[in-house]
Amino acid sequence: MSDGWTYVEERFDVTCAKGQEGLLTLGSGYLHVRGSFEEHLYDAPQAVTYLRKPANVTAEAFPEMKVKWGTFVPGIYGLHPLLGKEMTNLPWFLSLTPFVAGEKLDVERSAIATYRRTLDLKTATLRRELRWHTLAGAVIDVVFERFVSAARPHLCVQRLTMTSDRDVDVSLEAGIDADVRTSGYDHYTAVEFSRPAPDEIACSIRLDSGDEVHMRSWVAAAGVNWQETETDRQANLTATLRLRAGQPEVVEKRTAVTTSFDPVRQDLGTLLSCDHRYEALHAEHADIWATRWRQSDVVIEGDPEAQLRLRLGLYHLLRAHPNDSRLAIDPKAYAGDAYRGLFFWDTEIYMLPFFLYTQPERARSLLDFRINTLDGARANAASYGYAGARYPWEGDVDGVDQCPNWQYRDHEVHVTADVVYALAHYARATGDMAYLTGNAAPVLRETARYWLERVDWRPGDGYPSLLGVMGPDEYTPISSNNAYTNRLVAFALEAAAEVEPDEALKRQYREIAAGLPILRRGELVMQCEEFERYAELDFDALWPDRSRPLAAQVSQERLYRSRVLKQADVLLLMMLFEDEFSDAEVRAAWDYYLPYTSHDSSLSPGVHAIVAARLGLMEQAEAFWQQSLDIDVGNGAAEGIHIAAHGINWQIAVMGFGGLRSAMNADLLTLNPRLPANWTRLAFPVIWKGQRAWVDIRHESVAVRNDSAEPLAVVVRGQKEMIAPGDSQTFAVNV
Repeated sequence: MSDGWTYVEERFDVTCAKGQEGLLTLGSGYLHVRGSFEEHLYDAPQAVTYLRKPANVTAEAFPEMKVKWGTFVPGIYGLHPLLGKEMTNLPWFLSLTPFVAGEKLDVERSAIATYRRTLDLKTATLRRELRWHTLAGAVIDVVFERFVSAARPHLCVQRLTMTSDRDVDVSLEAGIDADVRTSGYDHYTAVEFSRPAPDEIACSIRLDSGDEVHMRSWVAAAGVNWQETETDRQANLTATLRLRAGQPEVVEKRTAVTTSFDPVRQDLGTLLSCDHRYEALHAEHADIWATRWRQSDVVIEGDPEAQLRLRLGLYHLLRAHPNDSRLAIDPKAYAGDAYRGLFFWDTEIYMLPFFLYTQPERARSLLDFRINTLDGARANAASYGYAGARYPWEGDVDGVDQCPNWQYRDHEVHVTADVVYALAHYARATGDMAYLTGNAAPVLRETARYWLERVDWRPGDGYPSLLGVMGPDEYTPISSNNAYTNRLVAFALEAAAEVEPDEALKRQYREIAAGLPILRRGELVMQCEEFERYAELDFDALWPDRSRPLAAQVSQERLYRSRVLKQADVLLLMMLFEDEFSDAEVRAAWDYYLPYTSHDSSLSPGVHAIVAARLGLMEQAEAFWQQSLDIDVGNGAAEGIHIAAHGINWQIAVMGFGGLRSAMNADLLTLNPRLPANWTRLAFPVIWKGQRAWVDIRHESVAVRNDSAEPLAVVVRGQKEMIAPGDSQTFAVNV
């Protein structure tokens, strides 16, 4: 039975090894390492070289590799000849390998009697235990532990404990391996190793972008004499330890990392924290994680598997936040390089609400990133011949678009309006409306100037149009008057009008906002003008293997001329602006678009779960919830974490089943819960306009505790109560 806090791998399966590496990624926000083994596997080279080409990542086939190392520092990029900037895979510093009589520990080839690997979500600590029957006859219990310090974000701490059933010599190899590639490409222009101390090894690299990375490892073991071996791309410290029967021997390895992107250069020797014991370092790290969980945990009773998987996603959201307003969260949560460490609309629409209602200061950091990159957005607009600011589809740390695929880069312009929606969401959720007239105002005004030139006025229409756009559904390209895009742009223009001092511009913004059409056929909101004129697609004939994406079996050319959706489009619009659409309109959209939706995007099931819950379609809501929860199990995280899906999983639990209404749709803390039948309890913290509360939902009641210093107005299923500071109010309901 799961304790709800520990992810357990009971056996090693090489066919899922890459997926487990992604799922078990550790990180401090600054530094992230995939969950690869310390001792590595036989015949698993990491210098696999190939030329990756621009493609639809959803359907992209990556080279077959048993395992895939990954060491990432957000903001450190290389220059790819076809793809542009990409976050670079840095040297692998976790190497810590035991040998006995020449036999290397290898979970594939050695005789391993027991095996268990756990990720303790409470403390963000990875632990692996195994029993190794060596060829020399000794039976050794081996325990690997590691964490990337939340308290000291530049530091990774490892510990290896070995206990033998007899006296035996163990050779140990601890090193740094720079013979790695990023999506098949070698970005290193220089690699240098040094030995600052007898028990230390250091590596410095320079990238083709000019970025530099420096790392230094300290290895501590009692009574050993370390020797160094070095090649062009790898350096190791080696020594022999004498294990005495029944007596544990402990080896520690600590690695500190700095880069040229750091705002302040720090000394690697100091960062290694050699004067601090492992236990003390782990305790301060665990304390920070305890605070994070107090602020953001969601409790589910009645479904232990859902509880664990939801927490696993929340762990990755908490880990991946960079704690640096020069950065955001990339779509793979720094657990893989598939999306090249760039920044998408995923942050504003899918991930932001989790932080906004639990840790608003961290939400603010993500939004400040967009404010800080306004100059890049201006440069993007200018490159297309427009005034104002146009946010990138795939942005780097400067806000410059790095998307190599023209159809997304040129046409998926809704991201610019998504940014404004998120800025307004922050203002309303925190109650800080001055944010929009202060720091955010230049973004509102500059993006409005872009929209002023981006709209078209077709002869005879009498209303403005947005032509040649791609909405959230990426299988319907170059469309006209996409409903989602039009409504988000209208929202952005309305917001800009509130902060625009020029009365003539203010009137223009409001005129365009009022005129952008949302097309309807009766109660059905049309995705765009062209949708019903596309050809029907024979899903059964063309999509025989539903375990693989539709786009992996049907050409892009056919998708682009067929009536098929990659993900929720109109339904996403209805999720964001729920009060603007009646239940009848939402149901009409559900019935019409669902049969055409492939859910090829990991962003799709979550939206459908929330909309289904609104409609009372609980069986379908739970099925989509499960699909979204399962996105990274098995081998799903092989190329990294689907972090936006985990962001919307929080939204499903709290806003879908918990019924928390967004501050974009409610002025007061409002709850309309709908619990799955097998759940007995759902509980979570929430911060509403600066006031902290604890919500505890059961089928027969909803309890709200006011953890703030001021009275809190709460509405539950239409019942309004004012709760005094420190008090709780229980509402009788039938959920």
